[in-house]
Amino acid sequence: MSGHANNNSADDLQSDRYPLDSQTQPLFEAAFREHHASLVHYLRRHVGNDADARDIAQDTYLRVLRYRENQDLSSLKALVFRIATNLLGMRARTARAQRWVAHETLEEASDLPANQPSPEQRLFAEQQLNRLLAVIQRLPTRCRQVFVLSRFQDMSYPEIAARCGISVKMVEKHIAHGLAACRAEVGDELP
Repeated sequence: MSGHANNNSADDLQSDRYPLDSQTQPLFEAAFREHHASLVHYLRRHVGNDADARDIAQDTYLRVLRYRENQDLSSLKALVFRIATNLLGMRARTARAQRWVAHETLEEASDLPANQPSPEQRLFAEQQLNRLLAVIQRLPTRCRQVFVLSRFQDMSYPEIAARCGISVKMVEKHIAHGLAACRAEVGDELP
């Protein structure tokens, strides 16, 4: 909307597209003089800057000319502000539509370099993983077996108990022991 001229005089109301006759021109000039400042002030509060407010005001007056039949000064004020409010709504809908078109999905955003770990972060994660694998290798055989079935094979405690021939309570103890050993090695920074 900022491509409109901001001459903002009663002469702006004269156009080839919406010519005013000698009876309606004084009415529209009076409406322009009386309501223009308050209209621009109203629009500026909604759009946040003077240039856009003046552009919308100009569009408002151009649209008001479509309704030039049977108008009086008081009904013109209501019409001017109604049209301006409608233009604000159209502007907001257009802005939302443009943001939606420009919207990027999470999958697309994850391809951005900023979402990729830095070389230092990758090295740290690899070192941490190696430390965890070493801790798991040092666990007692049965504890290691239960821990691997739980954390790497995604088996439930009852499934592990049945497979290993031990109680669910013993599975819980092995898992707790494995987790404690891992935390002792890397702290609370478990992946």
